[in-house]
Amino acid sequence: MSETQKNKLTVFLDYVGRTIVGELSSEDEKNLVVVNPVVLSTVPTQDNRMSIQLFPLFFREFLAEKEADTSFTFKKDLITMINIDALDFRLQAQYSQIFNKNNLYIPNTNLGESSDNNSPNVVKLFDE
Repeated sequence: MSETQKNKLTVFLDYVGRTIVGELSSEDEKNLVVVNPVVLSTVPTQDNRMSIQLFPLFFREFLAEKEADTSFTFKKDLITMINIDALDFRLQAQYSQIFNKNNLYIPNTNLGESSDNNSPNVVKLFDE
């Protein structure tokens, strides 16, 4: 598989109507294999605009190897493909940020004051 095809983001609706974005790994007549899929969610803001949020289908923090990719196989007869030639660079950048190998934990500054003023609070799913 060429590097261009490997890093190509695909977009489709799953069988419950969620918009899924992920790297196309492979496909055949019956299946679509997607690496690191995310759910694209739109949320209204207070100023009557829409905000886009991406949520991984499976959080890397649950993996034994935190930097490993996840691969999902979707049955083509249960999804609706969306024919998009290219995605906005901001959406691509947000997707890349989620799966950046150096960015496993995202600081959440809304949880209160940090004990060290130079480091933000970090949300961890498990004690290490």
